[in-house]
Amino acid sequence: MNWLGRQIKMVSFYINLYKASRLGKKFYAEYEHLARDVLFHPEMKPRLDVYSPATGTNHPVLVFMHGGGWKEYDKELFAPVAMRLVTEDMVVVIPDYTLYPDARYEQMTHEVAAALSWTLENIEQHRGDPRRVVIAGHSAGAHLMGLAVMDPRFLPVYGHNWAEVYGMIGVSGVYDIQAQYEYDLGQGDGGVPEMPQVMGGQEHFATASPINYVQPDLPPVLLIHGAKDDIVPLRSSMDFHAALQKAGARSQLKAYHGSGHSDILFDALTQERAPIVVDFTDFVNRGPEDFGGLSEAR
Repeated sequence: MNWLGRQIKMVSFYINLYKASRLGKKFYAEYEHLARDVLFHPEMKPRLDVYSPATGTNHPVLVFMHGGGWKEYDKELFAPVAMRLVTEDMVVVIPDYTLYPDARYEQMTHEVAAALSWTLENIEQHRGDPRRVVIAGHSAGAHLMGLAVMDPRFLPVYGHNWAEVYGMIGVSGVYDIQAQYEYDLGQGDGGVPEMPQVMGGQEHFATASPINYVQPDLPPVLLIHGAKDDIVPLRSSMDFHAALQKAGARSQLKAYHGSGHSDILFDALTQERAPIVVDFTDFVNRGPEDFGGLSEAR
């Protein structure tokens, strides 16, 4: 991409981000069925928000981990995610985690695992069904989600395991740190230059990669990726999907034609039941027998 193309793309991103921020702040301030800034672990500083539907009980639950290159954004910015999904009759939990440079990936992942554990233990009080808790993540959030569930260093510390998780959804995710690092170097015009520091050095790239923890008995996995993503390439999800299927895990990949890295989420703000809203809803409401392993395109 040439210089002008990069500038146009950057301007468009920040315009969309500004619109999302305004919409999110309004919804965050006004929504009546929101538990704000819940402490999910007594020894951790980050908090989480719980958005519940206006009526009903035993709703499926989605825990959403935001992205931002491990160094940006917070839970309030992603209130529009809850705004779109809570009307689909699901409880939405959006945690914060400590960002770089105040934390490396291990601390971030422990916080994600602790937030997921809190959800499993407490979500019934917010009219959610603890037997149907799905965790989702976008970009760096998908990386942390994958490690929190799959790497035995994390979730078992808090008294839980992946068998209690109903499913995982990765959107535009980073699953192989070495591959992403090499891609960034090849691009020469972006990426996450702090990645070695976030991971504690290049010698820890393999340990920090969800692709190295695939198992046959994992919860079902839905991978969503934009075919035109030039931040985290589609190959990231394709390789992770292939590794999961080779291991015998239940995995499905959906490539969105025409979509880049973040507009998958931004589209949900302007489209009536955008593809990602439909796919999230279908996934959390599926039965175990309804999950296939095919790659699909939108």
